[in-house]
Amino acid sequence: MQKYFLDKTTGSMPLYSQVKEILIHDIKTGKYPVNEMIPSETELQEMFGVSRPTIRYAIDSLVSEGYVIKERPKGTRVLAPKIIENLNKITGFTQEMKERNIQYSIEKVEIQKILANDEICSKLEIPLNSTVFLLHRVYYIENEPLASINDYLPLELDLSMDSNIYKDSLYKYLEEKKNIIISQVHEDIQVGYADKSLAEELKMKNSDALLKRTRLSRDQNNRIIEYVVTHYRPDKYMYSVSFSR
Repeated sequence: MQKYFLDKTTGSMPLYSQVKEILIHDIKTGKYPVNEMIPSETELQEMFGVSRPTIRYAIDSLVSEGYVIKERPKGTRVLAPKIIENLNKITGFTQEMKERNIQYSIEKVEIQKILANDEICSKLEIPLNSTVFLLHRVYYIENEPLASINDYLPLELDLSMDSNIYKDSLYKYLEEKKNIIISQVHEDIQVGYADKSLAEELKMKNSDALLKRTRLSRDQNNRIIEYVVTHYRPDKYMYSVSFSR
């Protein structure tokens, strides 16, 4: 069994924090793979030479940060890393993945023209019973579904019906081909529940809780360009917001 030597000098980082950081490093480097159990509390005590409360505090911190989950009576299991999105800047989903070097795939991409319901027409500020573009995509990471995205856009944008185009960034396409720059967004985030269709796409159970994000985007001329409804698996996605005073 590997032994770790912690810095116990006055003024050093708290012992639980040192244990936590070492375990995070071991998880990220693959010593403890996803879905495998980390050592028991007793084993960790022996490895780090600290008390049981210190180990428990370190594990609780890992749980709160989404690295592991406690599964009594089995132990503590490593979770797949969550995608953490920063809400302090405007990016599309594909752009966000690329900027962070996250390996993703789009398992489904479809674009069609549909008759918009009253809610969509209201959001896009277009007449009732208008036809709009619906761009539907399902994103995967590590061979598991992450998000289902429905993007509603006004017909006047005259988008290409070639679905392959939208395997890349939609915002890049709008900027390069349509001279449209997304300059303002308003987002709402709430708890949603998987219906039959979402449950199948995201490999969840009917009525399972998920993260629902809606976005209304405007361009450089203050035109409404899109209304987006995204559903995320909550075990794989997290939002990060920073404030300053």
